Amino acid sequence: MTVRNSTSSRDTSNNYRIRERDTLSKIAARNNTTVDELARLNNIADPNKIRAGATLKLPSATDGFDRTAANPTQTTAGTRQTPGDTFDAGTTAAAGLTSPNASGTNNGYRNIQDLGAFTRGGSNSEAAIVVGTSEGNRRPDGGFTSSYGGHTDPGNAAHNRGSFSYQGQGASTPQQADQIWNRELTNVTPRYEAAARAAGLDPNNALLASTYFDLHTQSPRAAQNFINRELPKLAQDPRGVTRESLIDARVNAYRNDQGVLRAAGFNHSESRLRADQTRRETALVTALDARGYRSGTTQNDAVPQGQVPVPTPRPASERPTVAPTPRPASERPTTAGTTTGAGTTNGATPTNLNDTERVAASTDRAAVQTRTPWISQYDASQVERAGDKACFRAATAMARQAGANVTDVSQRIQVATGEGPNGITVNRQAAERGRNYIDQQLAAGKPVVVGVNHRSDRNVGNADGITDHFVVITGRGVDQQGRTYYTFNDPATRNQSRGADTNANNRFYVDENTGGLTRPGPRNGYVVGRQFDVSMVRPNA
Repeated sequence: MTVRNSTSSRDTSNNYRIRERDTLSKIAARNNTTVDELARLNNIADPNKIRAGATLKLPSATDGFDRTAANPTQTTAGTRQTPGDTFDAGTTAAAGLTSPNASGTNNGYRNIQDLGAFTRGGSNSEAAIVVGTSEGNRRPDGGFTSSYGGHTDPGNAAHNRGSFSYQGQGASTPQQADQIWNRELTNVTPRYEAAARAAGLDPNNALLASTYFDLHTQSPRAAQNFINRELPKLAQDPRGVTRESLIDARVNAYRNDQGVLRAAGFNHSESRLRADQTRRETALVTALDARGYRSGTTQNDAVPQGQVPVPTPRPASERPTVAPTPRPASERPTTAGTTTGAGTTNGATPTNLNDTERVAASTDRAAVQTRTPWISQYDASQVERAGDKACFRAATAMARQAGANVTDVSQRIQVATGEGPNGITVNRQAAERGRNYIDQQLAAGKPVVVGVNHRSDRNVGNADGITDHFVVITGRGVDQQGRTYYTFNDPATRNQSRGADTNANNRFYVDENTGGLTRPGPRNGYVVGRQFDVSMVRPNA
């Protein structure tokens, strides 16, 4: 739930008159601040000694009316109380940075064709459902939780109603509350769009836009800092516009110009604020995924890329259920690798966990390219049992989000027939069959998961005893030397610019001697730089 402040005990100058049986801690809790902050503002030497009838000064207009915002938003209901403005510092000016990197289009989420339509429809608007899921008042399928009709805010005892936990005037029903806040989001959309474009980001990206709408619902002042200051930084973030980078941006939006965190509703605690922002962003991801905004999961296959219709909420009884495909025990990891003091792992996938170096994107792009998101095998929000031995689960998650479901290991095309000190032995006919299958799937817009060998010792964790790792082939092209190459996403890193198929090093070439696919490199070091030899091809269903 969001945290708000009640105005019933305040006068127009943002003061509080002390009542009988009040304590400073009770007043602080009701007004989303701290005892220390109240004592500092009012020069109180002993917080245990306050007098009924005396007047306290409260911290800078944190009552949710956004009186100190740089550009207060007006609605038909007048200056309105926002759901949960817990930010108690002014907004920063626009950063003035620009970037040509439109990374908001490359995070695995489709574009919202019309942001105006996203905020229309009252309680049935996509904004109400997606943001309402973050608020805890809605479910991703469009259903309502028990708190939708009205509930008491635990932060200030004020009454919430509707999808957005609205507390302002002009709404006697949750439906009216949703209409009011949908209009609010419509009003601030042009400001967000202009800021995103200036930063080099695509404002229509579903994850980016939903994050802004959700943050504006929680704190308009933090949302203003988000578009002024954090969007340009996001455009230059090597991780791209991802769940992780957006969580960081949301937290940093609560900082003032001096970098000091000002989140009174969370007692200015970064750990508490980060936990809340992580929960909200994760809820947005869940809602967007369920509603078909993840690439390859649209509810209408006839809709072109980038044009997602507004889905009609369906009752729970009509939602399809998909049972996961069981995998043989030979493919299931046993124990996670350990982490050394240097920020590396020595498990199944030696990885530099501190790698943040920005890897420049390749200047040439594959002629055939699928829309396959990159996912790290260390991302617990998207990969079950994330860690050193989660490469196959991460690879299948990438493929699944691009519309490809990997079949059981018994259906594999086994390219490698043996392994020695100098690498694998390749069955040329199987290698050719594997390449033909990959070409066919890429032409159909689907990626292909492949197993690779990158070390000389026998691997007993996979079905063939040869495969050490899994990656996802995402495209095919021809380089300036006339060589055919296949791009791939490698999950064995937390650094998206290194693991994604935009990295020029993430390419397989056809080995003329064996007919197999190989990525040249050393046989030691971190996995993301090693020689990869394709050992098996995993067909799609």
